[in-house]
Amino acid sequence: MTRTVKIGAMADIFAAVPHLLGFVPHRSFVLIVVGSDPLQPNRTEMVARVSLEQLAEDPTALAQQLTHRVLDRPVREIIGLAVCPPPPDTDSALPYRTEILALTHAIRQLGFCVNEVGHVPDFIEGARWRSYFDKERTGQLPDPFATPLAAAVVSEGFVTARSRGELASAFIPADPHDRIRLEPYIASALRQSRADQALPNAARDRLTRADVAIAAAANGALPTQDVEIADLIATFSVEPFRSATFSVDSTDLLRGVQGLTTYLWRFAHEPCASHLAAVAGLHAYLLGESVRAGIAANAGTVCLPLLVLLRRIVDAQLPPQELRVVTSEGAAEARAHLTGLTPTSAEPPATADRAGETADHLSPE
Repeated sequence: MTRTVKIGAMADIFAAVPHLLGFVPHRSFVLIVVGSDPLQPNRTEMVARVSLEQLAEDPTALAQQLTHRVLDRPVREIIGLAVCPPPPDTDSALPYRTEILALTHAIRQLGFCVNEVGHVPDFIEGARWRSYFDKERTGQLPDPFATPLAAAVVSEGFVTARSRGELASAFIPADPHDRIRLEPYIASALRQSRADQALPNAARDRLTRADVAIAAAANGALPTQDVEIADLIATFSVEPFRSATFSVDSTDLLRGVQGLTTYLWRFAHEPCASHLAAVAGLHAYLLGESVRAGIAANAGTVCLPLLVLLRRIVDAQLPPQELRVVTSEGAAEARAHLTGLTPTSAEPPATADRAGETADHLSPE
């Protein structure tokens, strides 16, 4: 995010988890890694989530899996949170206590300070959080969707989904009849797109159509005509048109490409669908939404170079700003190659992203 939101109380930190992840986690264990970089003190460096079922794994291996991305970074502390139904009475031991304390010990053995690990039953106003370290330490959550951080998330254009499943629902195929009806249109558009590569005027027209559709998608308008849908699928499926459509000029256009290609994916067959998933995922990652990027990466079923690269980027949690530079240069070169114009190099502007990085290690909640 471009705005800095300060969070102090433990209840506020726990209430921030859905916005840091991008969705409300259920039956999950979440780690919040707080940095100690003197230039950005107390910044959220990473937020990682696993399912509660994974707590049954070897704690040493799980600790390494959760923290390997920050082993070479300055870390001040780590805060953990378990999200699941509460015990039947307040005197009962907290759920997964043995497993969580074993994992906490393993994380400390790696040299990290684990300041607190809490439990919440849900992310609602007044939900009681309890500490795994001190049974007397407890508190109540504010309304997670009425905090300063929630307001900042909305103002930056982010959406916090009510579940991970809600995020994944964007990649549900369209009605089979619509997909079948579009197949001949897409096949014809693919042939034309390949032919347009050698025709600068036709290439410029194709890129202009894509630019118009991206700008419209940024404003919430998506194509409805079969010919237009097929034409855009073909543009994003054929290189170098695909690279030329990559956009880092503004956050709105990043969202436009992400939204448009996610929508087109629903109508496309393979390998076009995997090309579209890769483009959607890359732009989600450039926006700082690595969970959405991971979902998009899993929506592709064909082994394509860009899709493989996206999965590696998500796994390594590379800095989005570095990718924006490479993406900007590649898009300019591809556009110049197609249209016969001289590419211009410019530093891409920083775009808003969620605080820190998010690593979602399991698809189900």
